[in-house]
Amino acid sequence: MTYYYIQLIINGIALGSVYSLIALGFTLIFSVLKFSNFSHGGVMVVSAYFAYIVCKNWNLGFVPMILVTVIFGGLLSCLAQLIGFERLRRTKGSSMLFFVSSSNLGTLLQNIVILMFASSYYSYPAFFSKSYFQITENLTIAVTDMIMLGLSAAGILILMYILYKTRMGISIRALSMDSDTAKLMGINVSLVMALTFFISGMLAAIAGVLCGMKFLLYPQLKDLVMKGMTASILGGLGNISGALYGGILLGLLEVFMTSFVGSSLQPACTFLFAIIFLIFRPQGISGKFVKEKV
Repeated sequence: MTYYYIQLIINGIALGSVYSLIALGFTLIFSVLKFSNFSHGGVMVVSAYFAYIVCKNWNLGFVPMILVTVIFGGLLSCLAQLIGFERLRRTKGSSMLFFVSSSNLGTLLQNIVILMFASSYYSYPAFFSKSYFQITENLTIAVTDMIMLGLSAAGILILMYILYKTRMGISIRALSMDSDTAKLMGINVSLVMALTFFISGMLAAIAGVLCGMKFLLYPQLKDLVMKGMTASILGGLGNISGALYGGILLGLLEVFMTSFVGSSLQPACTFLFAIIFLIFRPQGISGKFVKEKV
């Protein structure tokens, strides 16, 4: 029985690490523009299908495929920012306009995938000879789970390094606090905004590939961005470290709920837990209430 719970914890952390990646990309944009970027899911699903095309037509291995897809995801996210948000940001549009624009962009990207691939399911080729590693007689670790955990951890560590150890990261954090003051301090707001979306798109691309490996490729894969949003809310909306904690918590919660109550009741139980948790701690795990000066 002990091995069974250890297995659940491993599976939950691996799944939660992907949710953390989605939540980090989601939170990064929220912290800068203060709106929920639902086009993030569209970038994620298009990048996942792009990786499939790369594998099918170019015969690339796993690592080159990831590198090409990550660059593609970053550029696609920058294009979405230029088309959907840059003019709104310059004219100081309301948050509702940002919400409508991001929702439309996400739907557009999803429909492009549907037009090209219909609603069929696709799967990546087998990149690895072994599907799992036998740790003990009663404990195994799937290769996909190890890849998910490793890539997610690498993406998160690189993001943390960029945000807290580089000039670009300082600019992004300054922009998240006050864009007008950041501009007065000599920061190129448009460039930093584009770089922020590029990083967000890179995270979305990694998450899309990992979700495609864990599940299957289908156009509604973008709906998983709601899991990322839930994770970011549980962790503390707009908080980078909170997105990490919220993703892991959500992954563990889903795996344990599926084991105890079944996959049909798991979404309802997870949603109920999130409501109860936010009733007692509405600021999330790492969030804080801030009183603005009047």
